Amino acid sequence: MIWQRFNKKNSCFLSRNLGNSTRLTNGAKNAHFLFFLITLFFAQVICATNIVGHVYSLDESGQKLPLAGAIVYCANNKAIAKSDLKGKFVLTVENAIDLTLIATFTGYRPDTILVNNPQDDLPEFILKQGKNLQRVTITAINQNSILSKSSILKTETINKTGLVKLACCNLAESFENSATVTVGFADAISGARQVQLLGLSGIYTQLQSENIPTLRGLASTYGWSHIPGSWLESIQISKGASSVVNGYESVAGQINLEYKKPNNTEPLFINLYANQFGGYEGNVTASKQVAPNLWTGLLVSGMLDKNAHDYNGDGFRDMPKTELVNVYNRWFYLNPNGVQSRTGIKFLYENREGGHHNQHTSSGGSGGHYITDIENKDFTVENKTGFPIGDKEGQSIGIVHSFTHYEQNSTFGEKTFNGTQNSYYSNVIFSSTIGDNAANKYTVGGGLVYDNFKTQYQDLLPFNLIPLTALNRTEFVPGVFGEYTFSPHEKFTLIVGGRADHNSKYGWLFTPRANAKYNISNNLILRGSVGKGYRAPNVISDNIGIMASSRKLYLEGIADLDIESAWNAGGNITYYIPIWDKRKITLSLDYFHTEFQNQAIVDIERNSNSVYFYNLRGRSFADVFQVDLSVTPFTGFDIFAAFRYNDTKLTYSDGTEQYLVEKPLTSRYRGLVNLSYATKFKKWVFDFTTQLNGPSRIPWLNGYNSEVKESPAFPIFFAQVTKNTKRIDVYLGAENILGYTQKSPIINPTSPFDQGFESSFIWGPILGRKLYIGARIRIGKIK
Repeated sequence: MIWQRFNKKNSCFLSRNLGNSTRLTNGAKNAHFLFFLITLFFAQVICATNIVGHVYSLDESGQKLPLAGAIVYCANNKAIAKSDLKGKFVLTVENAIDLTLIATFTGYRPDTILVNNPQDDLPEFILKQGKNLQRVTITAINQNSILSKSSILKTETINKTGLVKLACCNLAESFENSATVTVGFADAISGARQVQLLGLSGIYTQLQSENIPTLRGLASTYGWSHIPGSWLESIQISKGASSVVNGYESVAGQINLEYKKPNNTEPLFINLYANQFGGYEGNVTASKQVAPNLWTGLLVSGMLDKNAHDYNGDGFRDMPKTELVNVYNRWFYLNPNGVQSRTGIKFLYENREGGHHNQHTSSGGSGGHYITDIENKDFTVENKTGFPIGDKEGQSIGIVHSFTHYEQNSTFGEKTFNGTQNSYYSNVIFSSTIGDNAANKYTVGGGLVYDNFKTQYQDLLPFNLIPLTALNRTEFVPGVFGEYTFSPHEKFTLIVGGRADHNSKYGWLFTPRANAKYNISNNLILRGSVGKGYRAPNVISDNIGIMASSRKLYLEGIADLDIESAWNAGGNITYYIPIWDKRKITLSLDYFHTEFQNQAIVDIERNSNSVYFYNLRGRSFADVFQVDLSVTPFTGFDIFAAFRYNDTKLTYSDGTEQYLVEKPLTSRYRGLVNLSYATKFKKWVFDFTTQLNGPSRIPWLNGYNSEVKESPAFPIFFAQVTKNTKRIDVYLGAENILGYTQKSPIINPTSPFDQGFESSFIWGPILGRKLYIGARIRIGKIK
């Protein structure tokens, strides 16, 4: 048989398959021409014909694997079938001549075959992993680093292979091989992680869980450490303006998390981890098909760190004692008529106990001991349902619902901050094309966001004395949006979108955004974006480090804060440089500029004893330049190198004068080199990463005219060796190999209840060298 592939687009709300390949079969040979005519004649009168075929996927070595649960349907009529555990399907059709058969499966590109004669042409579909055409994909270890030429947005994707380069115990630890995202500590006591993207705090990056906004408000304070890396299938990091479909909260960019799918993962996966500091973690993911069209998955994570380590000798635990339990139950429903639905229910409990490591009391300040006690509870339920409507190809409706109840109770010595957040998110999305022209696509819809925050703050330090004060806020935000994609030819694509939302607290909010891509040549691609974003400030939880100090918080400024708003514009040039053996060097150059119209300023630099909150008076901006280079010089060996430069400034004001200064504790530059080597069949994998972190300005203690002080530039090295087998992988690694740490991360540690105590000036590592060991165990047949 002769097979000819052609393109046929097929989109569904929950599917990430936006491109596909298909096959065409010729008729029988001339010697069988008469038989073909007879068959054709009788096919017109036979009521039905069974077409038997198979659906396969490919493993990493290129071997075919049966794909169970794939949907096969006939475009000529309404016939539909589903593949069994061996990938076999039986499709019953009428008039079985010149049929167009299509096979689909979530997470894979659809495949189409034209069958001239079902007696001779036995369909064999081979589905490949899908690509999101709205992103640039940088694949990770042991695969050629590529930037998709067909995508619009410049996005770094960390896939399954990239997630195991390091231990990746949680989301906050998953970016050490990325130059785009920087992760550090908010203070030297609570263990809270803070993320920076495009020179800005992670609060300006919209975090999404499979395109549902997540870790918002109170949950963002410690939530980066609550998502296990072994639960994830991939992480996509998008810079700059992006889609308006999921809201207006993206200022610097978006990070989207794709979890393991219950219909396409191991029946049982176990990840065990331990380090020499006495930290232990276990993660389990399990999946099962419970009905012909229904799958379920259970994801469980537990962490225990009960050691009171104080390696710098300042009397405080370097990291808090931690207990964490996290459970996530997922359900996936796939109906042969095209309806897909995902439902998830999540529970989390975490307790962190920090402060003085030799205390024997349980209340802050008692007996002169400084104690921190932080408790987090989370309950989330979410659903995504999508279905095709009408006869037009690619036309569909998606409906999203999500509800989160989050509780945070925290004590920092004589200070307390407690809060409860109830949030509801809903979105309805309709996608179609203008006429039958696939080059003119549009997406419209509407949504609703409801946030209710009930928080309380108290400071019993004798020189502050702030009684229990309620800081409550409620927002009700309905909105509508529209997005249009114009692609007159394969070299140019333009996406323009806008949304209008009415916030019950801040009024009308208008969000325009645009993205464009132009292929200058086959090896040179230009991308650009511009757009606006908004964000409601939660100044205490957003800046939790201010709790771990003796400063007085002037709360009256919080009530006067407006919504934060900023414009972001930038672009990317990608150049594929041919070298040898059909290999290429991928060179990527980025520049992004963020300009705030309003920002909630948290001023800790007017003096050493206070924190002031006020709206921006003057300029606040961030300029970021980045260059990435990736190459696979020979099979099994990957090189990735990157360098980023930040210029981030904000304006302080004391009511009479304004001071434009460099943003404190923001590294001026960062360099990164990652080397990865895998032996044949990935039996052994070796990873080595080095980072060079540039200096940052240390905050002033004596007013805006204080002497400028900077942290030193410092390197950090990581290494890991992994022995892979079919069922068990064992890995051994080290973080911060040279043991570099910030000296004296706590100011005045011997007097935590006096003025001048400060633990939030963190610019470098708190812990020294960390050695770890772990194992990944897979049980059951991989789907």
